[in-house]
Amino acid sequence: MKCPYCLSQTKPSLEKREFRTVYVCSNKSCSAEIHRDYVEQINTQRGFIGLVGFSGHGKTSYLTILFYLLRQLTRLNTWNDFYFQTLDENTHRIIYNVVNILEKKSELPESTPQNFPLPSLIYFKNIYLFGDYFISFYDTAGAVYEDINRITNMGRFVAGSDVVFFIISINDCGTDFITEMERLLDIYVNAVYNHLRINLRENQHLIIVLTKGDMILNLPDNIKIFLQEGSYKWYKINNKTDSNLKSLKNISEEIKIWLEKMGGRGFIRRANDKFKSVEFTLVSSTGAAPSGIKLSTKLKPEDPKRILDPFLWALEKISKKRLIRNRWWELWHS
Repeated sequence: MKCPYCLSQTKPSLEKREFRTVYVCSNKSCSAEIHRDYVEQINTQRGFIGLVGFSGHGKTSYLTILFYLLRQLTRLNTWNDFYFQTLDENTHRIIYNVVNILEKKSELPESTPQNFPLPSLIYFKNIYLFGDYFISFYDTAGAVYEDINRITNMGRFVAGSDVVFFIISINDCGTDFITEMERLLDIYVNAVYNHLRINLRENQHLIIVLTKGDMILNLPDNIKIFLQEGSYKWYKINNKTDSNLKSLKNISEEIKIWLEKMGGRGFIRRANDKFKSVEFTLVSSTGAAPSGIKLSTKLKPEDPKRILDPFLWALEKISKKRLIRNRWWELWHS
């Protein structure tokens, strides 16, 4: 299996550490402790998701609010028997400290430090349409993506992910957001393909995540409506859920067309050429612009919009269960 902490192939073995007996990565340069479920539940799907984006574009905020919303889904019975558990101390701290501060004090987390943090490793159970998954999330400081060499030194874990989220805030790109999108893509592709020798076309899917969607000007009305309708209730299992899900593909195409009209044709062509697949999403994490790290109002489950779309896209991309893949294809193209 692939170790979630070093992304190398490993054969974990049991080892006594102090008063504990734990599984340990077999790679001597890693030797990380690995949760027993991750090792013993050998038939459960595994996926690795990396977040890429410049500083201030909302990578860490998106991930924190995704965790907040997924926790709300377990409480609101949105996906029936769905629940999740953390698989290490770092992820436990994020879910029960960082997310709690967001929920109770309405404070967003600070930006990710440049020293590469540990992944967030979560065991998801009974995800609607997908089942059980181990998912590792890798979030690296935005400053890493300002320089090709920093990516190779500090962002290699993101580069080794199955799916990468390009987190882009159009309003934080200045007067020429297309150039900033092109710059991010150029840095990332040069570092990963040329320096790290990773063939993105064979190994990685790209999900474009346009953040702070409620603040983007000149969006077509149908995309604005789709964004505003995208609270957690949109994903609730009912007789409309299947027909709702097929619209994710439709809206991805419409966002792509809008970006092309805004001058993004070259960006889209290069992305399609370099990655296994490219999809487009639009999210609004808090429903209103915060003041610094403080939200203007207390966050409610209805506030985050379309936050689940990139997550569901990632699951679809990494799924090896052809029946599920065909199910999505049927929903999207019926």
